[in-house]
Parts: sequence; C-alpha cells; structure tokens
Amino acid sequence: MSDTIRTFVAVKVVALPELFAVLKSLAAMRWPVVAVPPDKLHVTLKFLGETPLEMCDDIQRQIARAVSGQPPIPVRVETLGAFPTTIRPSVVWAGLVDADPLVAIAKRLESLLEPLGFARESRPFHPHLTLARIKGRPPRELFDLLRRHAETRFGTFEVRSVEFMQSERQRDGAHYSTLASWELRPLP
Repeated sequence: MSDTIRTFVAVKVVALPELFAVLKSLAAMRWPVVAVPPDKLHVTLKFLGETPLEMCDDIQRQIARAVSGQPPIPVRVETLGAFPTTIRPSVVWAGLVDADPLVAIAKRLESLLEPLGFARESRPFHPHLTLARIKGRPPRELFDLLRRHAETRFGTFEVRSVEFMQSERQRDGAHYSTLASWELRPLP
C-alpha cells in the first residue's frame, strides 16, 4: 500500500440545465472527445498531486484557514472556450464570472500550502469548469459547438463549500472522493 495519495482542493458544481445539454453534446461526439460526467464537475482551486498521507492533517488545517470567514459565493457560468486555443483544443471549458472570491481563496491556498512543500502555480488562476478533454483530432461538431456557445450564459450556481479531494486513476477514468469539506459562511 502506498503512503501517498493524489489530491486537490476544489469546489463541486452541479450542472446547470443548459450546461448539462452541452455536456451531453460533448459526450455524443465520442473519441477523441472525452466529456466530464456531470457528477464530476468541479473547479480545481489547487492541485496538490502525490501527497504524503502524514501531511493530510496539516493540509486540512491550511484549507480551513484559507476559507475562514468566506460566505457562499454566487458565480455565473458564461461562454465556452478551449485551451490552448479554440483552433487547437485540448480542453473545453466553461468560463466563470464574478468569481473573484474563488481567485482570492486560490491565492490564499498558494501562500498557505507553499510552506508545506507544494509549489506555487506558474500561471495565474483562471476559474473555469473543464467540460471535456480532447485526445486527438477533434471532430467538426466540436468547433461548431464552441462557436455556438462562445457567448452563452448558462446560469448561476452558489459555491457553498470547499472540498479536499482524492483522485484515483482507474480504467474508466478518474474517481473522486471527498476527504474533508468546509462549509462557506461569514464570520459571526
């Protein structure tokens, strides 16, 4: 048995109806488009990777500090895009608007987890929902979908908690489990 687990810090997201329709369209494209199942939608605030089990308590204390006093966060989901570009997509994403509090939490996590040995990200944090990964030459339908939803407003959801997650790679994709969760609420 390994003494490390693969971890990340995230907020879970429930697929809004219009976003669910996009996920369904992406899944229908099949290989090389690998859609994220709706029950696995999340925003990664900090990817930790292989994490020694003995560090989990310290990590959880720092996550608690990072979210302390943060009330629930209403976030709008708007637009579809792709990394690195819509011309050569490897990841399809939905953008998040009014997500400055998520950016602030991600920055606090960077600062609080760095002393534990977790390197800072080299790129700035841009909150987004990964909807699909592209594993080869994308079908024409993908480009049509990206164009059609380039300005779509999918709706609003409320971030009510932050999760410390474990990711286990399995034959049918990654399986996620919540190791700990913190409800967002303002200080009394």
